[in-house]
Order: sequence, then C-alpha cells, then structure tokens
Amino acid sequence: MTIQGRDIRVRVAGVLINEGKLLLVAHKKNDSIYWLLPGGGVDFGESLTEALEREFLEELNINVKVKDLLLIAETIYPSGDRQILNICFCCQYSGGEYQLGNEQRLYDFNFFTIDEVENMKILPPLNRELINILNGGREARYVGKIWGDI
Repeated sequence: MTIQGRDIRVRVAGVLINEGKLLLVAHKKNDSIYWLLPGGGVDFGESLTEALEREFLEELNINVKVKDLLLIAETIYPSGDRQILNICFCCQYSGGEYQLGNEQRLYDFNFFTIDEVENMKILPPLNRELINILNGGREARYVGKIWGDI
C-alpha cells in the first residue's frame, strides 16, 4: 500500500503455542539479537494466510494452519522513513521438523514461558499482549502504534 509516496509494509506473524510456551524466532542485525513472532512480509497477490504459511515454512521448515486473528499493531519508525502494519494470527502446528531456515538474519528459535517472555527483547514490543494470549486471552484487538528499538 502506498500513501504519499511511501510504502506501508504489511507483516503477518504467527502465535504458535506448545505446552504453554510461545514460539519465537531470533534475528541478528549487526551485533544485536532480538526476537520476533515467526512471519514476514506479504507479497503482492498473496493472501495473509498464504503469506504466513509460506513464512513458517521458510523460517522454521514447518507447516501451520492459520486460525483466528489475534492482534493488529502498527510500527512507525521515529525517523518517519518506515511503517509496518503487523497482523498476528493464532497458528496450529500441522507438520514438519523444526529447523532454522537459511536466511542470513535468522539466528535461533525456541519456545518460551510467560516468565521468559516478560523480559525478552521482542519486536515489535508485544510482550504484554503475548503474555495475555499465553494466559488464555484470545479476543482480537487493535494494539495501536508501538515502537521498539532494534
């Protein structure tokens, strides 16, 4: 989507919970490591669910079933040069062996407890919302504009 000559990036992300733990993927940029929900950009002509299924396969070599919408959050960089619309869905594992993908920025993956999620560097900073989901909160909500430093 283009507004006033700038692109808004649409990013889909998946909330996959196994035995009460949340799946996150670590990215490394320069010397900084941060965690994200698995997911990525939506290609032109691709549905949100198709994009998320593709991203799980690329990042973690697994298949998922995309379920209900959980969160929508906007990330607008303080510099004003980048805006991301984050759309998060509940996902269910449906097959494949967990294995980190080949993209250079991918660094690690793991499942985390509520206590671990609380103090992690997650981008965008959805820690509170993710803890709510881990506690059983499943009502879809618009989080609004959020920002977290990389």
